[in-house]
Amino acid sequence: MWLLSHTRSQPRFNFFSAFSYSFAICCSLCLIQYLFLTTGICPSSVDLPHPASTRASLQARCFVGGSLLYNPVRNLISLPGTFNAPWQWAWFLIFGSFFSMSAYFYESDLLWRIINAFTIGLVLVAAIISGQTTATLLVPIVFLVLMFATEPNKKRLSYKLFLVFLLLFLIANNFGVFGSALDSIIARWQYSPPQEFIVNQFKWINQSGLEILGSGVGKAASAARKLGKVTLIETFYPRLLYEIGWLGTIVFFGFVSLITYTTFKAYRSLKRSSLWRFSLCLWLFIVLISYNTYYYPLIIEPVAIYYWLIAGILLKLPEINEKLTTKSI
Repeated sequence: MWLLSHTRSQPRFNFFSAFSYSFAICCSLCLIQYLFLTTGICPSSVDLPHPASTRASLQARCFVGGSLLYNPVRNLISLPGTFNAPWQWAWFLIFGSFFSMSAYFYESDLLWRIINAFTIGLVLVAAIISGQTTATLLVPIVFLVLMFATEPNKKRLSYKLFLVFLLLFLIANNFGVFGSALDSIIARWQYSPPQEFIVNQFKWINQSGLEILGSGVGKAASAARKLGKVTLIETFYPRLLYEIGWLGTIVFFGFVSLITYTTFKAYRSLKRSSLWRFSLCLWLFIVLISYNTYYYPLIIEPVAIYYWLIAGILLKLPEINEKLTTKSI
């Protein structure tokens, strides 16, 4: 109950504010990391031996985070921010786009709303400068989708869209990475289109003589390679098929569908405008992660933790809303 102990008449620091501010701190540290690299305080990856000169490596770590790549000669950058690897950082930013927006709607105090709006900007900047294609592509799209889904007032929506595009313009002019990030997205999409990559992994699984119960949990996990032979599969549902077979995958798919449905019913039952918009942002995150098969964030930190936390919050919201309504009466 203390997570949501917040009313318009009594604004005070709460869990969602603290969580949102943690994103602001992490993204600020990522910006410092970027500035250290671009100004030469931290050495680049240019002089490192291959493959560290073209791939993220611990040899290039800087300030915070782990494996890093910064090679301005080849126009390559891949920042881990405050995480151990760029992929984890990318999905942290994707979750941050949902959570910072939901925290903005939850707050009623003007100062805290301004701070949450600032956090949204930091997440967007960090997603673009980090050089992670998935985050660079998804984070702006997530913000735009959430704006259209949660803002019924067209005039306010136009103001918010203007601010987003203004921020993108400022990033392009001051950081000089927007164009290279866009070029990187186009180049990677042309080299290996995500939809073809996913389809090919499904085809490979289907042709590998899949058993009904799969090959065993962990057989497609690179972390288990010291325990025996493993097969690296880079998409989520093909990995599930390989490890736990058709039966286990169908059960799992039904389970996450049940979570998606029950959290949908929970958020739709809310009557308060602020809670409704707040919960819609979180529910859309549940939808994305439940049915996402590109990479496997549901079994990798930090999303593997955030998913269940958000599902629990959404399921508790109707009860919280009813108590707040009763208290106000």
